[in-house]
Amino acid sequence: MTARFDPERLGRVHVLGLGLSGRAAAELLLGRGVEVVASDRRGAAELELGALAGAAGLELRLGRDEEAPAAGVDAVVVSPGVGPQHPLIAAARRAGVPVVAEVELAFAFLDGPVAAVTGSNGKSTTTAMAGALLAGAGFAVEVCGNIGRPLAAAVAGPPGRLFVVELSSFQLETIERFRPRAAALLNLSPDHLDRHGDLAGYLAAKRRIFENQRAEDVAVLNASDPPVAATPVAARRRHFALAGPVEDGCALEEERVIERAPGERPVELFGRADVPLPGPHNVENAMAAALLARALGARAEALAPALAAFRGLPHRLERVAERDGVVFFDDSKGTNVGATLRSLEGFADRSVHLILGGRNKGADLALLAPVVAAKARRVYLIGEAADELERALAGTVELTRSGTLAAAVEEAARRARAGECVLLSPACASFDQFRDFVDRGRSFQGLVRAALGEVA
Repeated sequence: MTARFDPERLGRVHVLGLGLSGRAAAELLLGRGVEVVASDRRGAAELELGALAGAAGLELRLGRDEEAPAAGVDAVVVSPGVGPQHPLIAAARRAGVPVVAEVELAFAFLDGPVAAVTGSNGKSTTTAMAGALLAGAGFAVEVCGNIGRPLAAAVAGPPGRLFVVELSSFQLETIERFRPRAAALLNLSPDHLDRHGDLAGYLAAKRRIFENQRAEDVAVLNASDPPVAATPVAARRRHFALAGPVEDGCALEEERVIERAPGERPVELFGRADVPLPGPHNVENAMAAALLARALGARAEALAPALAAFRGLPHRLERVAERDGVVFFDDSKGTNVGATLRSLEGFADRSVHLILGGRNKGADLALLAPVVAAKARRVYLIGEAADELERALAGTVELTRSGTLAAAVEEAARRARAGECVLLSPACASFDQFRDFVDRGRSFQGLVRAALGEVA
């Protein structure tokens, strides 16, 4: 039987995977006098070891897949990209060694409350929004997690901070005691089915964000998403909805977002016009962020000005350029079907030159067909999923087999007319042709500027 993770009794730890979160976990442990064995199948030349290179108390095992944890370790800390079937994880569990996520490790050493965000789409935007709302209300805030900066890297710092943490299903698989003061599950659409097996397994991983909460905590749930709304929680349930009102939470009522709670007077939080990002999904994101901020103490009157000043995140429906009435949008973060569908909602019918494709993660791409048929003028297919997308979208709209992002941007820029837009929202992962969605988004932006004759 696997022993329970005890952060107070760590003398030697195996860190599996040296990406961002693995490096942060190793640095946190070394800083607390814990001996670290760190392994990665990549060699040193492929890794950015930074301060870890030559660090005292660190043993590096690089360039091969370790099949068992190092001798004498008290825990294995696993990076999100390492799947649960990895032989080292299986061997650790057989040996009774706890296997935990980097966020589980970091949580044990935090000195402030946590608001946590998960969901299929909108996680990063909602996390950043919640951080901005709390900062606008006068709090010292750390925005971290899957959004880019690992939670372990935010542990060191002055007391009195709040932590807003984005969490993926991969990170939630291996938590044990992680308990956020407030947690949000935004929505559910098929994603990462290649790892979780089916939608039920994926939902179960997402719901783990609530499993350690108690009655005094807050669970924020999307009232318009039935599997999400039905999530069993021990915490206070607060819902958000575009069509309201709700009993406890907030909803859009005549273009104003109104917060309601049993036995209390309704409170206006902000107006729809205060949400600076396009699309109804961003109103939902703002409502979830507001409920999280309220749970951590933000005043209602501080929310609207902080929200209006929010400028969004790179590669999330980011406006890149406009020329002759044609607007170019980078939504490279749209790595699943649900994300692309939500992005398309905000555009006029038959106005979008849509770039789709990459590596499918087990999703049913045919789910794109009705919305693509309504919103797209033409679709440009790239990457590994081009054949599958062509079959899924046959007969819905004009399709172009572009193959590469460069070819897609060139042709879309040539075909688009005033009043239309060119949108990269691929509905697929980027790893067939790019390092990650950031690399893909940056490439898109460079290609757009080149197509428009702008100097980089």
